[in-house]
Amino acid sequence: TLLATCSRDKSVWVWEVDEEEEYECVSVLNSHTHDLPGPCPVHSSAFPQLLASASYDDTVKLYHEEEDDWVCCATLEGHESTVWSVAFDCSGERLASCSDDKTVRIWRRYKPGNEEGVACTGTDPTWKCVCNLSGYHTRTIYDVAWCHLTGALATAC
Repeated sequence: TLLATCSRDKSVWVWEVDEEEEYECVSVLNSHTHDLPGPCPVHSSAFPQLLASASYDDTVKLYHEEEDDWVCCATLEGHESTVWSVAFDCSGERLASCSDDKTVRIWRRYKPGNEEGVACTGTDPTWKCVCNLSGYHTRTIYDVAWCHLTGALATAC
């Protein structure tokens, strides 16, 4: 079982939890250029496992495990201000991000050789913004969550 924490020092710490509920730091990630404001969800049923982090640098970083270490595999850009929160849908194929720019972006993972013809580099999937929800909120959107039963998306200001 994994737990990821984020910090004002721009880092993400990945912790492994064993059966005795002992926590061991297995990786420290330093990919962002600004502080990290919120939780870092881990999507464990995806393969490989995915970790996402949001930042004051207006980006979302995605990480996957590679040879016993976590590496940044994608940087999602498009928000115009701080990204406050991110959430995976139950399949791990979509990610929602919300921002100080009052928008929610839906990102979709495309695997190499996908039917849609979205270009991928090598064997790594590509994440593309497939929806930009704007004009629904008049204030900063601080949190976003998927309902894993219905697929509905909830936001909080």
